[in-house]
Amino acid sequence: MGNKKKLIQRGLIELFPKDIDCFIDVFAGSSVVSMNTKANKYFINDNDKNLKQLYKLFKIYNSDTIINHIISRIDEYGLAQERTSHKVFNDDRKDRYKNSYYEFRNYYNTHKNALDFYTLMFYSFSQQFRFNDKGEFNMPCGNDCFSDKNQKYIRNGCTFYHSDNVHIFSMDFRSIPIDSITTKDFVYLDPPYFNTTATYNEAGGWTENDENDLYDFCERLSENNIKWGMSNVFENKGIINQKLVDWCDKNNLNVYTFDKFTYMACGKGNSNAKEVFITNY
Repeated sequence: MGNKKKLIQRGLIELFPKDIDCFIDVFAGSSVVSMNTKANKYFINDNDKNLKQLYKLFKIYNSDTIINHIISRIDEYGLAQERTSHKVFNDDRKDRYKNSYYEFRNYYNTHKNALDFYTLMFYSFSQQFRFNDKGEFNMPCGNDCFSDKNQKYIRNGCTFYHSDNVHIFSMDFRSIPIDSITTKDFVYLDPPYFNTTATYNEAGGWTENDENDLYDFCERLSENNIKWGMSNVFENKGIINQKLVDWCDKNNLNVYTFDKFTYMACGKGNSNAKEVFITNY
């Protein structure tokens, strides 16, 4: 999914059409793009059921309830209140923070609820989530903590999701009914990237068949004169997604690049990545 906050700062949303009726966020992820896009209504979708429960968290609870719950868990388990990356402590603080995280993670895996799931993510590696075959949250401890910026994001998120014009879905992109989309709407796609090592794609979760179906979905949108834009990468760690490059060329699509932008996958720098924004308009 990349780091959309950095792309937004580099002008991603300025490339979107003006006067959008419904903004359709097909692979919403953190939904930060939707939250920063002006539209009359929003279709927030992600096939991952865990993300859907986070969207509902923002819609059901007010920001103070969420923030107070997180702070109470920090106090209860002794979770870090400072970033630990590139820091040397003259005590056992790092070990204590890690032990606190794993204790809290074990608690969550036996008493699952959305508020604790969200809290865990602030302390997991790269603030991402992953589950094993038993359905247990198994992301290792990271170097981050719950910050004032996170509180601001929660307040903005609750304001956004509490609006009546924000609708939440959890559908496979192939199931989205194109005939219900109008030419006044805009479809934004930020799919798993076919040639990266991001957490969501480590086990080959996004296949070549998915990639082909995605291209077909976009082509059908174009046939119906529906505007769409896709965030993706042409090159990652020297590996070129030639399939994507050829498809863009074949369909005469517009491709925008982001100068000096470095795509980050699970904390590993990919300086040769070429993040692109592809459009049919």
